[in-house]
Amino acid sequence: MTASEPTITIVFHGVRGSYPVPGPTTLVYGGNTTSQEIRVGGRLLIFDAGTGIIKLGQRLARPKKPLEFAMFFSHNHHDHTSGLLYFKPAYLKTTKAYIYGPVDEGGDILGALSELSNPPAHPVALRNMGMNFTCDNFENGMAVRWAPGKKAPELLGKAARLHAGDVVVKALRNPKHPAEGVLNFRLEYRGRSYVYATDVEGDAENGDPLLARFANGADLLAHDGQHDAHEYNERRRGWGHSTPEMAVKTARMAGVRKLAIIHHEPAYGDAKLARMERETKKLFQNSFFAREGRKVHIP
Repeated sequence: MTASEPTITIVFHGVRGSYPVPGPTTLVYGGNTTSQEIRVGGRLLIFDAGTGIIKLGQRLARPKKPLEFAMFFSHNHHDHTSGLLYFKPAYLKTTKAYIYGPVDEGGDILGALSELSNPPAHPVALRNMGMNFTCDNFENGMAVRWAPGKKAPELLGKAARLHAGDVVVKALRNPKHPAEGVLNFRLEYRGRSYVYATDVEGDAENGDPLLARFANGADLLAHDGQHDAHEYNERRRGWGHSTPEMAVKTARMAGVRKLAIIHHEPAYGDAKLARMERETKKLFQNSFFAREGRKVHIP
């Protein structure tokens, strides 16, 4: 890595929650569901596999060129998993995928992805797609370390020692969404950090102290902000999602450098999201609403 290269690069390939919304009112922020591409330490990581992963797969799929990545699932709801069915590299024998995800009310990550893909729901079962893959359960307090020179990442327990140069993803079980909670991720590399906190619901007055401790000092926090304050207070309280104002409170509590609002409400078009983004920047200047295709560098 040279001095001019970023330490971590995040690309937002899907920014919606619940279901995809293609059409003329979502051209600016995008209409695909959540997926992120992360380049760090010469490795490729993918956070969640909503429909946003499909376009990424079209770019990555090279039948004669090996592809290796680690894929992390925050939870097993379809807006975070269904894009895997149409992810072209999953059908190539030259692909090696290390998959990590939670055990929740739908079972473990292997069971959840198998059920998603098994006939009659889908014509090709996960085990028959073609890629070489492993699935490991990823639980609260665990970490995945991809050490320099190591061919494969390692799943570590809470007491594991980490070393300089490791690409590390840590897991936090955030308890309010879905029934047994969602995994938030903290990526660390060479003193820089990125926290991914989708499908979280803090307190409208105080934010989320649990998440704030996990995100303490992060260079970038990507935080669920699906609902505006009116809709949240009228009918969405307890659904497991936040408002941008709640995200700001958590970001301030955590002392993060930059805040990205993710998991946009599918009923909100570009004009409304732009208004919400302007209002959020008044509260936290170094913030933005994620847009499909936007690339963010952490130097």
